[in-house]
Amino acid sequence: MDAKGFSAEDDLVFNGIDGATGGYLLPTVNAREVTAFAKGALQDREHLRDLERRHNQPASKSRGVREGVDPQDLSQAGWGILFAHQDQERAPAIMEALGDLLALRKSQAGERYKEFSGLGAYRPGESKTEFLARHGVGPGPADPDRVPYYLLIAADPEAIPYTFQYQVDVQYAVGRVYFDDLDGYAHYASSLVAMETGQAVLPRRAVFVGVQNEADQSTRLSATRLVEPLAAKMLELQKKSRWAVESLLGEAATKAALSAQLGATNVPALTFTASHGMGFPRDDPRQLPHQGALLCRDWPGPLAWREPIPEEFYYSADDVASDAQLAGSMAFHFACYGAGTPRLDDFSQRDFREPAAIAPHAFVARLPQSLLGHPNGGMAAVVGHVERAWGYSFLWEKTESQLAVFESTLQRVMNGYPIGYAMEYFNERYAELSTLLSSELQGVRFGKAVDELALAGMWTANNDARSYVILGDPAARLVVAPLDRSPGDLAKQAEPASILVDLHPSESSEAPLIMIDRLTRVLLSTRPDSPEWAERQFLLGSAFGALQRGDRRANLRIAVEAYQAASRVYTPERNLERWADLQGRLADQYIELYAWTGDLESARAAEQACRAVISATTGTGADLAAAHLRLADLYAGLYEHDQKEATAGQAIEAYQKALEVYSREQETFTWAMAHFALARLEASLYRNTNGDHHRVRALDDLQAALEVLNKEIFPYQYAGAQALQGELS
Repeated sequence: MDAKGFSAEDDLVFNGIDGATGGYLLPTVNAREVTAFAKGALQDREHLRDLERRHNQPASKSRGVREGVDPQDLSQAGWGILFAHQDQERAPAIMEALGDLLALRKSQAGERYKEFSGLGAYRPGESKTEFLARHGVGPGPADPDRVPYYLLIAADPEAIPYTFQYQVDVQYAVGRVYFDDLDGYAHYASSLVAMETGQAVLPRRAVFVGVQNEADQSTRLSATRLVEPLAAKMLELQKKSRWAVESLLGEAATKAALSAQLGATNVPALTFTASHGMGFPRDDPRQLPHQGALLCRDWPGPLAWREPIPEEFYYSADDVASDAQLAGSMAFHFACYGAGTPRLDDFSQRDFREPAAIAPHAFVARLPQSLLGHPNGGMAAVVGHVERAWGYSFLWEKTESQLAVFESTLQRVMNGYPIGYAMEYFNERYAELSTLLSSELQGVRFGKAVDELALAGMWTANNDARSYVILGDPAARLVVAPLDRSPGDLAKQAEPASILVDLHPSESSEAPLIMIDRLTRVLLSTRPDSPEWAERQFLLGSAFGALQRGDRRANLRIAVEAYQAASRVYTPERNLERWADLQGRLADQYIELYAWTGDLESARAAEQACRAVISATTGTGADLAAAHLRLADLYAGLYEHDQKEATAGQAIEAYQKALEVYSREQETFTWAMAHFALARLEASLYRNTNGDHHRVRALDDLQAALEVLNKEIFPYQYAGAQALQGELS
């Protein structure tokens, strides 16, 4: 039935499946029953006034932030991290785990970077108004001079409630990170910083997953009236930007298909899903680990399945592949409890009634936690619902523009806007609907005739818009591969820069292509073979060396040319240290080129560069050890191709020289992996020659490696070393 075909008596089925029973989380109701609930629901008058101010703000103003502030520039908009007062003992450890991210945001936001901890932290029971007033801010648009526009809550929802997040998010861009251990924070921070500093880029690829289960009205509507038209619209809007937009609809939206999308090496930059979210009773052992998991097409539907839902039907945190490469990507889940669960049921908060407890405590859903804190690199952000997702919100007769909200938000995300700023469309929608709903309810209380269908639709749309939250840094943005432009095209289009811009890949937050674009402009106005020209050639080589898009071999060759150009100025006589650094970088590019092409000329050039570094490096420092290790890896790669015993011998000799310098205590992992590499070489020689002394040496090296490779921290390396040990024993 189409949205406009609903009547006040029609049964409505809301999103969400009870995993313990196999039935719906909410019983079927009709518009008249929803209207009765809406009329009795409790309203936060202070929050409502804030929403009304937001709704009545002139359209010409920058939504959320005060006029004149660019929300995309953190030096203007500001960035802050917010802790709970009760977490003060743990806050320093969390800040240390997030250290890389905090350092990056501090460099970007400058004086508008703030840490709300200690006396400035959130206090138990504090409302948004109370918190902001304590920091010198009144109602109205965000004032970054006092409280930054981008706010990252680093606390669980018991310590800083979801209601506070909803309230602050009306005018600010708010996200939340919470992990059960410090490793999650560290993994999240390092992967986000790696993407934003240009160490990798994502494919221009978005996947829209619309689950549609048999005889299930809710998923039929979300698949056909939300996901399918949304994917088509994004394909149209992003055609010039050359995004690949793919859809998994109906029978294709299985758990295996979703697992493949989120477990492959080519993970989409953006994944949008619409499905039932799994819910469980508060005393069910599956509630904490699986609430908010995504029910897939594998569920046969409400008529064919009337018993508890098995894990084979839904995608949960347990199904996220350990080797998934999620770093920097984003996900948007339209599903009940997809982001988290409050302790008390919002649906039961009515006049003169105690809200029901639906969980032992409020919590962040485990699936987005797993996606964000993945040890192999976590997502940059996950957007989802707290509480239930209201599937009919985008279909009711007076709320059809809700699709435009999805379209506008996703277009901003795909165009590289910060996720918190992109979500302002939902905040505006929430403010508009709350204001209209309040006005309508007030009229009804004073005798206005009730349009039950319109009121029910307005109420469900209002709940839907409010309940979206960002898990992750609200300033995070997608760093995607640039449009197909060759470096030559960039140089031709570049105009001389009026201002010389200093960039360094390890310090800049800009992606490699942006760096390349700016550097080529600068180079056109820089005197060739001058020190400034050489420095920019060096930076250009670094940018192309980090660029993972397009033809990687072409990028590597351009990096080599740039480094060689810089070497004309940075000679050993003028600057031995920089010359040695350049030779090391040249060696890295040549080694990778050899791995791509098998070209022996690249291998010989790499060997020459490695030996140049060794000859230029004095003493027994880590630089010398790294040079020997680089040479050893080169010889090991050559041995894989030629299988010559002499080549293996060269690799073994280089590894041993590196180990003479590396300290087990100071370079633990590198020391262990050098022993592991030696063991693999000796094992290969043993297989080829049957010389038992090679087997004995391999076992000795494996034993040394296994003494260091902690099974929990380095599971794959540990497993590989154990497997080889078992083979040789």
